[in-house]
Amino acid sequence: MKKLISIDTKILFEIITKNIDVGIAIIDKDGYLVYYNKAMGEIEGFDSDEVLNKHIFDLFPSVDMKNSSLFRCLKTGKPIYNDLQSYINKKGKKIFSIITNIPIIEDGEIQGVVEFAENINKIDKLYKSVNDWLNYPKLNNLESNVDNINCYNFDDFKTCDKSLLNLIEKVKRIASYDSNVLIYGETGTGKEIFAQSIHNASKRKNKPFIAQNCAAIPDNLLESILFGTEKGSFTGAITKEGLFEQANGGTLLLDELNTLPAYLQAKLLRVLQEGYIRRVGGNELRKIDVRVIATVNEDPLELIKTQRLRQDLFFRLSTLYIRIPPLRERKEDIFFLTDYFIDKYSSMFKIPVPKLSKELLNFFETYEWKGNVRELINVIEYIMMTAEGEEEIKIKHLPAYLLDYINRKD
Repeated sequence: MKKLISIDTKILFEIITKNIDVGIAIIDKDGYLVYYNKAMGEIEGFDSDEVLNKHIFDLFPSVDMKNSSLFRCLKTGKPIYNDLQSYINKKGKKIFSIITNIPIIEDGEIQGVVEFAENINKIDKLYKSVNDWLNYPKLNNLESNVDNINCYNFDDFKTCDKSLLNLIEKVKRIASYDSNVLIYGETGTGKEIFAQSIHNASKRKNKPFIAQNCAAIPDNLLESILFGTEKGSFTGAITKEGLFEQANGGTLLLDELNTLPAYLQAKLLRVLQEGYIRRVGGNELRKIDVRVIATVNEDPLELIKTQRLRQDLFFRLSTLYIRIPPLRERKEDIFFLTDYFIDKYSSMFKIPVPKLSKELLNFFETYEWKGNVRELINVIEYIMMTAEGEEEIKIKHLPAYLLDYINRKD
């Protein structure tokens, strides 16, 4: 019998993880990255030395405990297989990945999570046609995830900021008109609340409200999703309505409009100008009656300057232009929203309303809040869960990534 070669398992691990064409990242139980291979760096646009020993909330401020599969796995201790995720990496490139998360359990305790990621943008053979997309359950769910639930109104946008209150009153007065709308606000400022509120204050409120995040779909599928397809237009194609037809008579929200490729921005402009769409592979022009609300999370003038947003499309959409200021520009709102969400979670968790220390309030006032209101909500929810039973919430009760931020700043 041939003798097996003895190989150090650590060396074997390094050989495999450095050369495999699958992104691999490992976080510890506190959410800090302790391993990050080259393939993962290529997917997300980081070098390993940029991310090691950093908290994932520091690296991706828009990620929170609810939408992070890593933290879901960390919390439940259950593996997550083939979870479809989309996001923008630090270079501004659209990433579309299949994620698998495996918990690391030792002596019955969760010590961390291993994440495996495959970049769908590279797997061209798997998606030879839109038909592959239509028949692949995970991807097909993207279309079923199109939000047709419009539950927000202007009362749901919580603020005490005078300029924002004045803006809300102004938008209420003109929401009944059919003009297109462009909303600019950083991630987490409440753009979709505004969009749904405009729809619900309009004459279209009893018609469909369809929302689509443009960054969540690969470029080669977007045209078919927006405008629909005709049977026989390509191998395996079926006749299918696009989002414009589904939203006919109502409102179509195009979230993160600036991620649309230039050729689709041009086609969208033509639709807005003429009021007709043509399905992919079809010849018939179809009349549509749709109000378009678009959102961007960067300054539109900067997007135009860097050629990521067509100037003529900006002018066509910005009949009603809304800028939602970031939370750091609304100091009064920081305390107003803190009180509001503490009361909310006290009621939800059935615990007494705690007092916040002066040091914690000072930190809330001076912190940048890059994730804006969404980040503040997540922080409040976290401290209300972890500081249960405490009469006063202090700096030490903050999430680990904020404690790390404070230590680095000091």
